[in-house]
Amino acid sequence: FPGIESLSPFLYPHLETLASYFPKSPVLVLDEPQELRKIEKELRADLQESTGRQKPREPFLPTAEAFYISLAELSTAQDLPVVELSALNLSGDPAYIPFPLVTEAARPYGGRLREFLADLQGWHKKGEKIVLVAPTAARRQRLSGLLRENDLDGSFFESFAELVGENPEELPVPYGHLSLCLGELSSGFSLPALGFRLLTDDDIFHTGIAARKPRSGLARDGRAGYPQGWHPQGGYPALRVHDFRDLNVGDFVVHLSYGIGLYLGLKTLETQAHPGYPLGATRGDFLEIEYADHDKLYLPVDMINMVQKYRGAGSAPPRLDKLGSSSWEGVKKRVKKSLKEMAQELLKLYARRQLATTTPFDRDTQWHQEFAAAFEFEETEDQQAAIEDVRGDMEQSRPMDRLICGDVGYGKTEVAIRAAFKAAYDSSQVAVVVPTTLLAQQHFQTFKARFAPFPISVDVLSRFRSPREQKEILRRLQEGTLDIVIGTHRLLQKDVVFKNLGLVVIDEEQRFGVRHKERLKQLRESVHILTLTATPIPRTLQMSLVGFRDLSVIDTPPADRLSIRTLIRRFSERVLREAVDNELSRGGQIFFVHNRVESIDSMERYLRRLFPEIRIAVAHGQMLEKALERVMVRFLDRKIDLLLCSTIIESGLDIPAANTIIINRADRMGLSQLYQLRGRVGRDRLQAHAYLLVPGEDFLSAKAKKRLQAVLELSTLGSGFRLAMRDLEIRGAGNLLGAQQSGHIAAVGFDLYCKLLEEAVTELKGEKVPEKVETKVSVNADGYIPRSYLPDPKERLMIYKRLYSIQEPARLEEMEKELRDRFGHLPPPVERLVQTVQIRVMAAPLKVLRVERSNQHLTLTFHKSTPLSAARILELAGKSLDLRFIGEDTLQVKLSSPRWETVFPEVKNLLQRLESCATVT
Repeated sequence: FPGIESLSPFLYPHLETLASYFPKSPVLVLDEPQELRKIEKELRADLQESTGRQKPREPFLPTAEAFYISLAELSTAQDLPVVELSALNLSGDPAYIPFPLVTEAARPYGGRLREFLADLQGWHKKGEKIVLVAPTAARRQRLSGLLRENDLDGSFFESFAELVGENPEELPVPYGHLSLCLGELSSGFSLPALGFRLLTDDDIFHTGIAARKPRSGLARDGRAGYPQGWHPQGGYPALRVHDFRDLNVGDFVVHLSYGIGLYLGLKTLETQAHPGYPLGATRGDFLEIEYADHDKLYLPVDMINMVQKYRGAGSAPPRLDKLGSSSWEGVKKRVKKSLKEMAQELLKLYARRQLATTTPFDRDTQWHQEFAAAFEFEETEDQQAAIEDVRGDMEQSRPMDRLICGDVGYGKTEVAIRAAFKAAYDSSQVAVVVPTTLLAQQHFQTFKARFAPFPISVDVLSRFRSPREQKEILRRLQEGTLDIVIGTHRLLQKDVVFKNLGLVVIDEEQRFGVRHKERLKQLRESVHILTLTATPIPRTLQMSLVGFRDLSVIDTPPADRLSIRTLIRRFSERVLREAVDNELSRGGQIFFVHNRVESIDSMERYLRRLFPEIRIAVAHGQMLEKALERVMVRFLDRKIDLLLCSTIIESGLDIPAANTIIINRADRMGLSQLYQLRGRVGRDRLQAHAYLLVPGEDFLSAKAKKRLQAVLELSTLGSGFRLAMRDLEIRGAGNLLGAQQSGHIAAVGFDLYCKLLEEAVTELKGEKVPEKVETKVSVNADGYIPRSYLPDPKERLMIYKRLYSIQEPARLEEMEKELRDRFGHLPPPVERLVQTVQIRVMAAPLKVLRVERSNQHLTLTFHKSTPLSAARILELAGKSLDLRFIGEDTLQVKLSSPRWETVFPEVKNLLQRLESCATVT
């Protein structure tokens, strides 16, 4: 029947009247339109294939396509206004009007109120619109009091709706005026183009996971300098505490007993009374986790340490495990079995390192203090901690193997300079190995300037040196008359002989090849090794996380450092003019990275045609040494405006006047490489810009999009370490001892993988894996965090995680003070929650497995390894008629009242008495 499709509007009129379902003309919003069009294309192909198989005797059945409206028809036939939302601004369609809504994350002040008030007054003077948001009236009142104390005042709004008013197009906040609003937001943001800023109460007052304790003396155990949330013993990370801040509904999690599930959120549930606990129903918070076949697990928050956020190896989603099956235990056994072989190799390497000895360096003298005082900047706390870590390592007889992980421009080089001075002062030679000739030259200039006032010789071995100069340097190294040499992998060749090599500094080890890494592995057994990196590759990171390399993290930015504004754009003349003109207008310089040497001349001609008025030069690794050196010197001397270059500038170059970098075909570069390149700018106090140019969204692979999105998201200061962890998820971690990709991490997640690896190593050492005793407290106290006290579920989850990770009573007191300071007076459920945690903290050292309340009795069940003396407990029981044993490992005490106000002090008193019965070891 020809033309049956033309009848479909009459047979199915609703297809043509979609807009009629809305009370007034709607706006069509397309989220990531390029992705939607790809999906539509695939769907259309499937429909054509299925309708092609339609039988001839079904002529009156309309084709399947008649049931669907295309994206194009939605916007044209329905005559709807269209708004497209895209994370990457790549649309080149002239029919669309681009509106770049650039947002910047709010700066976290962490309780540094002086800095916050100074910024606030600066914004106020500029006439910016400022909104401060608090989740409760009490916290809004605290903000208001702070403002009044500093001669600032603001208008009060009860909700966002009241703030916005009836006309959302015009914010009623007058310029230069503050508003305080009740509302729930996880963090603030700013819209620079509109002069608008919004900060939350947490942005201002939240001090992070834990306050850093002041250090005293030198770090001798190689553990100082860890980031917040780092496990101080055991090698593998306690990043799970930190990761819960990034845990969103829909993320995969790993339960140590049940396997991989899907996190669905935090639920407040009421548990019913039963014969064992006839005290009535109690309320509490639970993590809702979905497993295979839509089975649900409701995990009490006091067991939150059983759960980790899943970090896999690559972008493929994991398969959900089935509750009640033995498959998860089988997976763990298989992974652990395969890890044993790897652990044996690691153990050999570790044993050689442990057995190796070297002459320890002397303690610091007045000369070392004078050298440190010559540093022109003030050390940040993390930088000082890293310096102390390295100093402590070098004063031991075991060769140092430490990784310094710090963001670009955070002062890693100064840590290396202090170590080099310590070695050279003790008449040992130092080799500084860097990945590029340009970086070697810049390090040479830096080291030479720092060591100039001291009788220590410094030179550089690179292709910038003539053969005669290189031969002379090699002779001085062999004779011991050259103290510090800086160079590329040339320093690792066999003809380089040192008289007394004591320290090797490696800058960005991941840039070296396999052969060079083998040579470095040999050096690790006999000399001190210090490795510097901004974004460690997953394998290097893994080695540090599992404890085979010591790790110090510098995550505090220098004073007055601004984060780099990162923009992802489609390559166009308009974008290039915007980037170049903006930088030149403030007297700066520009890097233009084009990493294809064969077409770099064509790009030069294009740029000269586009910008005939500016000075352009080219630099890449295939140029003659002297020519390359001349170009770089001219760029440093500001005789060049735009440097068109390859990724030869990737590592370590410090040119303060260059504060804009344009990276062409950013989609072809790795995450670490993009991060390093972006770090070439932003070394000064000016706002730096990084333009990442791509050809268009259709040309981007899924992994390229993830990399670009990660660079965009992690644009705040100090993101290098988090970016390396993100790289684990996108790219996979790989095998520790080779480049082979491993499926083990995908099977169990990164955290559990590290834990299983550590257990395998411990077993191979012949040591017993320590059995962890978790104390379960079931006292029917109805303790939880109500939504009215802390509305944000992610924040509640973080507080639960922190509470149940506490092991010292003093830390619990600090936490309680923080809760009162941040969220106000503790309501009864939160008070009871803190008290149950206190019981847990007191019972844990006694190896109590369970603390349970039933009617008016309290029952304590002990682990077999409890330090309590049975004789002392019997003696204690003899003095009290209310205390008795009901089994070999169970103690029961009668409570005077079922009321919690009486129960808590009695339980606390009992645990204090039992503590006196503990065996002194």
